[in-house]
Amino acid sequence: MKIFSPAHFLRHVSMPTLREFTDAHPIASRLTIDWESDPDSLPAKVNAAIDALQASLSAEGLSSEDAAAIGDDLHLWHDDLRRVHLLTNELASNEFHVACAADPEALEAFATRDAREKALWVFHARDQLFRDVELHLAFQAKANGKYWKKHRIEAGLDLTNEREKLEAFSHEVAKLFEKSGGGKSTHIEQSVHASDGSVQLTIYVEGPITALAHFTENKFNRVTTRIALETAVVYQPATGVIESVVKGGSKNHQTVLQLFGKHVVGRDIQPEEIEKTRFKLNELRDGLETFEDLSHFGVEKIRLRRAQFRPRGSTGIAIRIEASAEQDQDDAIELARKSLKIRHSFETEYNLDGASVLVYLAPIDGQKPKRFSFDVYSTGSSTIKNLSEKNQPIANAVLQSLNVIEAEEATV
Repeated sequence: MKIFSPAHFLRHVSMPTLREFTDAHPIASRLTIDWESDPDSLPAKVNAAIDALQASLSAEGLSSEDAAAIGDDLHLWHDDLRRVHLLTNELASNEFHVACAADPEALEAFATRDAREKALWVFHARDQLFRDVELHLAFQAKANGKYWKKHRIEAGLDLTNEREKLEAFSHEVAKLFEKSGGGKSTHIEQSVHASDGSVQLTIYVEGPITALAHFTENKFNRVTTRIALETAVVYQPATGVIESVVKGGSKNHQTVLQLFGKHVVGRDIQPEEIEKTRFKLNELRDGLETFEDLSHFGVEKIRLRRAQFRPRGSTGIAIRIEASAEQDQDDAIELARKSLKIRHSFETEYNLDGASVLVYLAPIDGQKPKRFSFDVYSTGSSTIKNLSEKNQPIANAVLQSLNVIEAEEATV
């Protein structure tokens, strides 16, 4: 994973986005920039001004209060750009467009900006939308993970917006973590997903006291802090599906949902867990022959970039095979057949537990060919929900054509 660099990020931001973001930021009053300079030179000038401000922290005569204030602004500058960087992707851009479909000013701003500049513009011009999308994508990253569960309750429920009731919900959730050293302080945010109208409640609970090792003023120090423990619930009024990310196992999931009913819905609810559908990955051991024509989706070729096998009778052993991303090279299945020890039959001696599916799309109008990938596991987990809204149906169609899932089991 590459280390995020604000200076590198800003090199790819043009006018007027760069000035609009900088002028709207709390650090603006500390910077002196000639915005009438050559537009191509402005990113470098902004970075130079930030570097000069950083260097001023070591100047003689600077009071501790002023140094702390400058340090806070510099930290905020770095963190805000990092947050924007994390939303510089197709998923976030699609969310911005859907949410702003009836916002002429936003649509005009989007028309001349790339994904990076759209995120920068939304950050300062539509800050609540930025936070909504940020929370939504953070939840999606945890979907199908260790602490995630999906249930079904009654559709069309009217959720409260009253702050007092939401606060009561968060404080009750905090009690779940008291035995493990959690504190009583909480913070709750309510956000709405524009694409499907789902409502997300994200709760931060004061975690146990933790000692962190860090450097301040070039000196090594230890500081005690309380890391925020995150719990989240997403309810889809149209379907009644409710997803939760909660640490502590099934019992805590059930407790959080009951508290959700009591404080947010206003009455008891009866959650029914939706079990994950297992993916029939062993269907891929014979190769990736599709049973349907996927040309109307623009699919040119499908390969397995990575595959994880377990020898039957030896569940404690996992063998990972990784292939080249190049379209004309052997994929992970072909490499496995050539590399793994097979006594009788590959299909009867190895189970396929997990795979990374690489989908190559045919070039359109002479453009450079595109591709995307997603992970699937035999347990039913996948990363399909992290794909763009355009690629999600393609991924489901690919799995259906390979007999990995049935049509009614497609990830939504």
